[in-house]
Amino acid sequence: MTGRRVVYRNEVSHRFARAELLRRWRAGEASREEVCDADFLLRTAAEYHGVPAGYPCPVCGAEDLRIVRWIHGEQLGRMAGTARSEEEIARIVATGKEATVHTVEVCPRCHWNHLLTAVTATT
Repeated sequence: MTGRRVVYRNEVSHRFARAELLRRWRAGEASREEVCDADFLLRTAAEYHGVPAGYPCPVCGAEDLRIVRWIHGEQLGRMAGTARSEEEIARIVATGKEATVHTVEVCPRCHWNHLLTAVTATT
């Protein structure tokens, strides 16, 4: 790596939407199928590219909740729409490319998933 640090800016938080969805589910206004809909690709990305969340799943209480980062952006070519580690994101933006990074929590057990934040990554 070049030693340049990743700068994250323009953060958009989706935590309010997460809290509202969980409130609706707990109140019986949303089904478990509605809140636990992570597809195979997302669950696989969580397994191989995710990191432990450090807190339990808000739906089933499992301790193996994972955090996955997905990158998007016109400058990324085929890398766009893929899950990447922090180190990989740093290497990509060190080349001068800008990326939007979506941070998603995923439960491999019950399939809960939610977008937490979207940020722009640059150097």
